[in-house]
Order: sequence, then C-alpha cells, then structure tokens
Amino acid sequence: MMAMQYAKAAVAVLAAGVSAVLAALTGDQMISTLEWVNIAIAVATAASVFAAPNVPGARATKLVLAVIMTGLTAVVNVIGAEATTPTDWWQLLTAFLGAVVVYAVRNTPQSPPAVV
Repeated sequence: MMAMQYAKAAVAVLAAGVSAVLAALTGDQMISTLEWVNIAIAVATAASVFAAPNVPGARATKLVLAVIMTGLTAVVNVIGAEATTPTDWWQLLTAFLGAVVVYAVRNTPQSPPAVV
C-alpha cells in the first residue's frame, strides 16, 4: 500500500499544518515573523522526513531529522524570547509531538510488483 510507505512524511506534513493553523488561529490571530519561521522549519521537517530514505539499518534517520528541526524551532523561540508568545510555544510543542509521532509511526515498505 503506497500510503503506508509515506506514513512518517504524512505525520510531518500534518505537524506542519497544525503549526500553521496554530499561528493563524491562536493568540492575536496574526502570523508574526517568528511564527512564520516556525512554520518554515515545520515545512522543512516534512520535506526532510519525506526525502530521507527508508534504510532498514538506519531506523532513526527520520527521527533524527525531526529532532534536529525541533531543536531549531526551540532555538528560534529562545532567540526571539523577548517577543515569544504562547502561540510560539504551542508551535514548539507541536514540533516536539510531531518528532515523537514520526518515531512512533512505522513506514511499511512497498512490496515489489509480482512477476507473472
């Protein structure tokens, strides 16, 4: 099944979408520069999780990428600490939970087509 081959990437895309919705609908309901940066990092997370190969011997590759990107979200929030809003922290929580779920969800490699 094709969808299960990209389950981790789908989770990362969902986390990016939630990050954008949080920025648009919480707090002052305007997306600040810091919130845009968090959204951009979430989109980059989804792209990196999608692009990382499903290597049987490297089960943590996608997790490591998601954790690195979550760390970048945290750094952005700390650097912008004087202007950090609750929305920024919700985005960080979303990034963290996205990384946890990326790890928890298992991709099912696509079987090669049957030769008849």
